[in-house]
Amino acid sequence: MSTPVSIPVNPPQPNTEYYGIAALGLFQNYSRESYLAAFGVQAPPYDPSRLIKMWFDSAADTSNPANVSLYKTVGLDQSGNWSLQQMVIPASEAATVNLPGTVTYPPYVIAPTQATRGGATINPAYLSMPGDAAALMAKLGGSHLVDEGTSPVFPVIYPAGEPRRVLDFTVGGNLYNVGTLLAAENANGIGYPGQWDTSGIVTWVPDPAAPTGMDDSRAPRPMPVRSLLANEKFNVGLMGVGIVRTDLQTAQNQDAGMFTKDDRATLQRIYQIVSQLGIGV
Repeated sequence: MSTPVSIPVNPPQPNTEYYGIAALGLFQNYSRESYLAAFGVQAPPYDPSRLIKMWFDSAADTSNPANVSLYKTVGLDQSGNWSLQQMVIPASEAATVNLPGTVTYPPYVIAPTQATRGGATINPAYLSMPGDAAALMAKLGGSHLVDEGTSPVFPVIYPAGEPRRVLDFTVGGNLYNVGTLLAAENANGIGYPGQWDTSGIVTWVPDPAAPTGMDDSRAPRPMPVRSLLANEKFNVGLMGVGIVRTDLQTAQNQDAGMFTKDDRATLQRIYQIVSQLGIGV
């Protein structure tokens, strides 16, 4: 597990005549899967109040809620031409992704046991660690934590190396087994949000399924890009908008024997000289 880090990096210029605007991007795009693989933590849940955003800038200054971050993006200007435009967003938004998809939670796995009662192996779901039991009892306002396995009637035989116990406590006059309460709390995965209802029978109430953004039809927050270099210009073709390297384009035209801008300038100069000499052309 690592702290998610993503800082702006000017990408190198591709050594090809034409490339997409993605080659200008300052950050890496993430999906939920690639974010988890890269950092070992889940991306924050999708927030429907925000646009989908697949990049983040961990260098954004979020020390003040009023701070903003400034970037260049590619878009259409008022004349319908592709150009670099300014994008100003809250620094808090710049610093985080907003990825569509469902947050996944680690499954709650109950290890088997060799503990027995009356000669039969007990259900391991009834077992819990004493520390977990004490913490849950305090959370629920319970009392009288006991190990029912110590009962003289049908005691539980715990083998060596089994630290868990069949622990119960009382809430509102009712006795509850800690293991089954923990299993209910983690039924949707460890850490799935929800709350305990202790108004009657103690019940774990999971939160409703959160929105996933899979049906969000809005355009995502655009990727910040570097400035164009002197030998780059926008070009619109069959595959959409991209970047042309003018130096390589000229070189390739020359290699193909095509009429280039330099050829045109030379011819124009010859025409001017001839015109000044009074020679008919």
